[in-house]
Amino acid sequence: MWHTYWGGKLIGATDSAQRRASDDALGIHLPSGQSAGRLYDGPANETDGYSKAVTGWGHNNVGDYVCTDGANSGVHCNVQISKTDIGVTGANGVYRPITDLAYSTSLTPDRIAAVNGDSGGPVFAGVNNYSADEARGMITALDRTVTCPSSEYVLDSGVRTPWCVQGVYFVPIFQTLTDMNWTLVTSK
Repeated sequence: MWHTYWGGKLIGATDSAQRRASDDALGIHLPSGQSAGRLYDGPANETDGYSKAVTGWGHNNVGDYVCTDGANSGVHCNVQISKTDIGVTGANGVYRPITDLAYSTSLTPDRIAAVNGDSGGPVFAGVNNYSADEARGMITALDRTVTCPSSEYVLDSGVRTPWCVQGVYFVPIFQTLTDMNWTLVTSK
């Protein structure tokens, strides 16, 4: 069973058929059985339910700019893809044969791509003048640990010491959709 960090609201449940370690993917059965095809796209401490439409998914190319969206630190944009189709071993020791790697740039606020606790969050590209999002992947591992700047809000900083990273490895969404035989729900 999965619940929200704040408030303990039920999100859904998972079973072993909805897991794939090599993709670092875990599917969640929603209580309603439906999804709205939207993605939260804002700071970690927002509680107003703001979201953007998901228009579909896209392939990653070296040089593309994407955003990461971690549950512990929120959204970080202008993160640039530096490598595609490489492998990485995650913190749990599982090898992920197909991942992409992106780093924060001088355009990224705080020059941070993610924070510990952001793994599993979506990676996306802003589309339609950033009024909607295109799915690109899910955060699986972190690279280039740095001290978090005081301006970087980290949701669980009162529980554990936060550490920030300038790079994120992520499994491309097309890989997960193919391997899991899933269909991405988009907004209509």
